[in-house]
Amino acid sequence: MAEAGDLTYAQARDKAAKRLNCSDRRQFPEHREIEAALKAHLQLFQPVGQHSNLLALRKTALKAMQTLNQFQPQLVGAVLSGTANQHTPISLVLFSDTVEAVVIDMMERHIPFRQREIRVDYAKQKGVQRTRLTFIAGDEQIELLILPLSDRHNLPLDPIQGRPQKGASISKVTALLEAA
Repeated sequence: MAEAGDLTYAQARDKAAKRLNCSDRRQFPEHREIEAALKAHLQLFQPVGQHSNLLALRKTALKAMQTLNQFQPQLVGAVLSGTANQHTPISLVLFSDTVEAVVIDMMERHIPFRQREIRVDYAKQKGVQRTRLTFIAGDEQIELLILPLSDRHNLPLDPIQGRPQKGASISKVTALLEAA
């Protein structure tokens, strides 16, 4: 995961289990344990490169957030948690009562994007359909999850922690960059 970055936590766990010939799923680590090990690995083996890469990703995220400010963007995922590598997309959550408002804004800015429906889980609701837009900014892939305004204080579950995601606003991302 640290080198290639193209595996999900579940895929990495299954690959390791296969290598170790372990079939007892009770012995498998949980996602949060994998995330902690990944953070420790990155800090130990890639301290300089990881830090500069994370700063660059966060700067790109901040620029995108400032551009999309009208949709109250929040940074979520690996770029926020610190486990991102050069292959990790920047994940932002936007809030709008209509997907069309975000799509029109992207079109007016001449930003080419891909649109698809994905399933997200909430604390009290599973498999809710939401729209994700994906585009490239410089060398970075940015994913925009569009949620209704009513979800402003009810983010979907974090696939790693299994709890509602924690998002960082523009001011929090700015503070992260200033502290670095």
